[in-house]
Amino acid sequence: MAAKRVAASAIDWAAFAARVPEGQKAMFNTFKAKSDGYLRKVLTLPEAAPPIDFAAYKSRIAIPGMVEEFQKQYEALKIPYPADTVSAEIDGVQKEAVAEVQNYIKESNNRIAQLQVDLAKWEAMIPYDEMTMEEWTEAFPEQSITAENPTFWPHLPEDQLGYVAKEGGEAH
Repeated sequence: MAAKRVAASAIDWAAFAARVPEGQKAMFNTFKAKSDGYLRKVLTLPEAAPPIDFAAYKSRIAIPGMVEEFQKQYEALKIPYPADTVSAEIDGVQKEAVAEVQNYIKESNNRIAQLQVDLAKWEAMIPYDEMTMEEWTEAFPEQSITAENPTFWPHLPEDQLGYVAKEGGEAH
């Protein structure tokens, strides 16, 4: 009987365990054991209050109306099952998470496509150790040393005109 109350909130422990990292398996097992203990305790309890034989009490108690009053109060007693106030919120969070994951997958696929284009460019390029200076200039015009892009010896960034130190220092 009590299983009907718990079945609506049953957890798929196998799917849950599959997502737990190796370093947290012990904590997961402790959590599951505690949850199973609570579930066993709930399942031992009856779904409804046990019936009372009020006829036997009526024959033994001489005060008129006392047993009838207790019987009326006992039958009127309703122990409410806690209302589910968070399932809708959890479902909303889950829908948001699914939307975020789908968006992330879409963005990742776009990044993968761009990286595959870049990879094809790099694979088609001559290995840098086999390039001539002209091929280097063609492949990397922004990094090459030309008349339009001269550098000064020893060709380090801090030795060039317009260099600004990371600490906010002045340019040469």
